[in-house]
Amino acid sequence: MDSNQQPSALLAESGVTKIVYSLVMPETEAVINSVLDGETLEGETGRDRFHHLFREAWTQKQDLVHEEFFRTWKAWTAAIVQFDVVDFPFVYPTAGASEALREVVHAHAALARKESFCPKIHVFDGEYEGFAAYAAAAGVEVTVHRRQHWREAIDRVGLKEQFYISQPSAIDGFVWEDFDDFAAELNRRVPTAEIMLDLSYVGCVAREFIVKAYFPNVAAIFLSLSKPAGVYYHRIGGVYARKEYLGLFGNKWFKNIASLAIGTSFMSQFGVHELPRKYRAVQKCVIEHINHQLRLALQPADIVLLGVGEASASPSDIERYLLRGPKGEQKVRVCLTPLMAHTINPALNASVTARYYERIAEQDR
Repeated sequence: MDSNQQPSALLAESGVTKIVYSLVMPETEAVINSVLDGETLEGETGRDRFHHLFREAWTQKQDLVHEEFFRTWKAWTAAIVQFDVVDFPFVYPTAGASEALREVVHAHAALARKESFCPKIHVFDGEYEGFAAYAAAAGVEVTVHRRQHWREAIDRVGLKEQFYISQPSAIDGFVWEDFDDFAAELNRRVPTAEIMLDLSYVGCVAREFIVKAYFPNVAAIFLSLSKPAGVYYHRIGGVYARKEYLGLFGNKWFKNIASLAIGTSFMSQFGVHELPRKYRAVQKCVIEHINHQLRLALQPADIVLLGVGEASASPSDIERYLLRGPKGEQKVRVCLTPLMAHTINPALNASVTARYYERIAEQDR
């Protein structure tokens, strides 16, 4: 390792990243191929079956396609995510979780204008950056808290405010074990405040765990297959909501039929823990290599795409660059996707050459 190189360049050459990228697995591409090729029936080619998904819109047969997708997701996550769909009657297919998150934040801002209160959301330090970005775009105030002090954070939550949380957590790549206590305590003390629960990393974890999403203050449950299935650019996601979001009403019609078919097929073929368990060994192998190459002390996160570790007493430049979270709780977090992809398929280039790193390199200087 050349200590004179910028941290971004060292990461790029080592095949790891600061941003979390989707891992396209052989299983991902096999599912996509099967959907595109379709099921060959007498008198029809496989591609005819695929094109049939889009034909005869006037019959309204496409209107219900997303319902099968959501039924499949509910069954796929049944061992993990606990809630009753009856309590979440409004279900919208979306382009990943981001479309739903953006719409819900804007709806919060619109309600505030209508009812004349100051819109505000809450997040923990180090959370998914999209929460704050969507809030800024909607003119919504963001309050950031230290997760370690979540009880004190509740003291600052107002009656009509929302708390955005990812579980498993984007902060450190692990299942947040205090989520149940947090949700119950927030509901007891501020019952009208809403938890907006982002489950985008469900399906990325090898070990068993449970997410109790049935608390009455969980107002919306966001889902995505971008990371679990490696289908980021196919934009497959959705939201379960307790109340109607008129901005998403048209998604019943304006949805990506091919992506929903890919997502449904993926979940039907692979269990929610199956691929994370298969690629857990690759995660560990890559972490061992990166620890040696970059002189880090990473451990496998619950999320199979990540390595996480404590910073050393005198952090190196690259450790400081990768730190995430508030002072006193900071972790070194690395996305392993490029090198994992190369390990699975050596024909794939592990070096990171995205324009993103060119911009970051300028910031390093």
